[in-house]
Amino acid sequence: MKALMTLFWRLAIFRAGPEDTPYSPAILALVMMIWTGLQLVVGLAQSNLPAALLLGSQWLALTILLMGTLVLLSFKGLAGRWLQTATALVGVDVVLSIVNLPLLGVGVLLGGATGGLEVFYLLLISWQLAAQAFIFHRALNVGPFLGLAISMMLLVVSYGTVVTVLPEVIVPAG
Repeated sequence: MKALMTLFWRLAIFRAGPEDTPYSPAILALVMMIWTGLQLVVGLAQSNLPAALLLGSQWLALTILLMGTLVLLSFKGLAGRWLQTATALVGVDVVLSIVNLPLLGVGVLLGGATGGLEVFYLLLISWQLAAQAFIFHRALNVGPFLGLAISMMLLVVSYGTVVTVLPEVIVPAG
């Protein structure tokens, strides 16, 4: 497990590529189970939505990311890279969610996100987009800026789909 987490950390800091991820459906399943648990913890710490709704929205967003990745890899004739790319994408999200846990703890202790914490959340989201862009850059054999455009496009599509299909996840500020 330590070797796997080290690999995902190396992916998150651009020191490894998706090609370094093991080609294993069992590892992808394990990483997705860990991801699901972390999403539940993070979601429950940030909102008072029911767990099923939180997980449903997160799984919908993940499905769009992974299916979009499959479509793009297939378009380039690289569908054989999907398993490693999917494992890399989910694994990086696991590592960054773990990095986010202390921030969530501080937020809970302070009774909600403050301006300073929101800056760190924005930095983590930016880091995640950059790591995804790097993974797409390597997996699709495209330039880094096209990798970033793909990452941002999939984020917008997944967000739009989630708010369209599950509008109750958007809580008005107030």
